[in-house]
Amino acid sequence: MPGAQATSVTDDLIPRIEAALRGEFPHDTVDVSPGYGSNLHVLVVSRRFDGMSERERQELLWSVIDRADLTDAEKTRISLLLAYSPGSLK
Repeated sequence: MPGAQATSVTDDLIPRIEAALRGEFPHDTVDVSPGYGSNLHVLVVSRRFDGMSERERQELLWSVIDRADLTDAEKTRISLLLAYSPGSLK
């Protein structure tokens, strides 16, 4: 039953990605949620992103994810990775 397997993998993967990001952003907003199909969407809102370009924010988040204990297949499940500073949301 492929759907059930994807759900249990997602259920396991979401907290692992959240934990990795929470280690780097302990007091910031970190949200990992199901996206389309078996993909995941990641949102981080942090003052650390103040003054950073989009590329720098993406590189920082991907470096955290790359250091996490995730397989390449698990990393490719992240279809949306958003990084905002609080000021950019006003």
